[in-house]
Amino acid sequence: MSEAEEKKMSPEPESPEPENSESSKTESQAVEGEVVEEETESCTLPEEENSTEPSLEAQLQMALDKAEEQQKNYLRSMADMDNLRKRNAREMEQARKFAVEGFARDMLSVADNLERAMSHMDQESDNEQIKAIVDGVKMVNSELAKSLEKHGIKRIEAMGQMFDPNLHQAVMQVADDRVPPDTVVQEMQAGYTLNERLLRPSMVGVAKAP
Repeated sequence: MSEAEEKKMSPEPESPEPENSESSKTESQAVEGEVVEEETESCTLPEEENSTEPSLEAQLQMALDKAEEQQKNYLRSMADMDNLRKRNAREMEQARKFAVEGFARDMLSVADNLERAMSHMDQESDNEQIKAIVDGVKMVNSELAKSLEKHGIKRIEAMGQMFDPNLHQAVMQVADDRVPPDTVVQEMQAGYTLNERLLRPSMVGVAKAP
């Protein structure tokens, strides 16, 4: 058999079908499209994330509001501390002023006894010994009054004053038309104040219309 006959009898190779090439192209294009879409989505994600964050103006306003609130809290704390300091100073001053209140009450009985002693003495006596005793008692009473006043303890002037329930304690009424009613005409026991606070009221008799 000749070579020409063999070539005629051998099957010719099949050419690739165009449909397969077109489908492969379509698949590659689809894959490329998916990659592009994924890249596009990945590129747009940060924009979506950034869109949820507040703007610079909003952040600045939030910072200003927080600073204003902290300043108000600071001023409030400073005011509270100042009030506490003033209250403590006031309480210390009150404690200092009235720390001797108990001692002062005890000393008032000493002053009362000295006044009673002088009232029973014959201050017009010509006896030198009696005059020396009277002068000594007067001197002691004067020094005691000065010491009491030095510590804020003052005697209440009651005689001839109008009755004051804040300073006087009326124990009797006396008919007297020489003075207006409710005028103090007798003083049975002297009253005292301690730094303008009543320590003991004066026991007095007040006038009334006859």
